[in-house]
Amino acid sequence: MATSTGQTNKSAGTSFWKVLAIVIGVLILISIGWSLVKAALWLVVVGLVIVGAFTVFKVLSDE
Repeated sequence: MATSTGQTNKSAGTSFWKVLAIVIGVLILISIGWSLVKAALWLVVVGLVIVGAFTVFKVLSDE
């Protein structure tokens, strides 16, 4: 005869919250990383524009 003590399986609930926390943490890291990549891309674009403008200025001023 099986008796029920009314206890639930706590390990299943705990593992769900751990997985949820890991997924949320990974999503936050990805969003921060993507923002940093976009910022670095804009810095590269601005740097290339400055170098290009300086090069054009040097060529035009030498003539």
